[in-house]
Amino acid sequence: MMTFLSRATIVALALAASLFPARSQAQNPTGTSVAVIDLGEVFDKHERMTAQLEEVKQDIQAFEAYVRQERQKIEALAEQLRTYVVGKPEYVEKEKELAAAQADLQVQMRQKSREFLEREAKVRFNAYQEIIDLVTRFAQQYHIQLVIRFHRQPIDASKPESVQFGLNRPIVYQNSLDITDHIVQMLKPTHPPTNVSGRSGPSIPGRTQR
Repeated sequence: MMTFLSRATIVALALAASLFPARSQAQNPTGTSVAVIDLGEVFDKHERMTAQLEEVKQDIQAFEAYVRQERQKIEALAEQLRTYVVGKPEYVEKEKELAAAQADLQVQMRQKSREFLEREAKVRFNAYQEIIDLVTRFAQQYHIQLVIRFHRQPIDASKPESVQFGLNRPIVYQNSLDITDHIVQMLKPTHPPTNVSGRSGPSIPGRTQR
């Protein structure tokens, strides 16, 4: 009798244990664990980043105009220098003035070049951080475990570089896993706050239940 009860108990425990994984999996949220995103397109459609880069571009153009004016002044000094007799005090004085103007302009150009590069890099980095934060939030809300970068633009058969780029794509096939448009929409100033309850998820296939 004890042997029969022991065997029955073991069988019952084994059956219960086999049910636990199924129940645990059934309680998991539905959705896909993998998604893809075209980061290049997201960057291209990032309106705030585009506006900030345009400001940097305008400042660069303004400085270039300033440099042209300063070079005209330097050329005028060079013309004056040619009217003086070499070695005379006025020649030496004008030569020093010309050299100082040239050196000062070179310093300004180096400083501004570094400043503009740093500003542009900061704008792009901040935009990247914002996009990554949005992707993280989106993935957490829809229980996505992995987001892979891909390029969704079609291959242009008439352009060898486009064909070569397409051949090197790491993503060969994906079916409704693209979250690019969702992230672009979230970047817009008019994007409504995320509604966790009753939200409309991305058009991605559900995870198979077992």
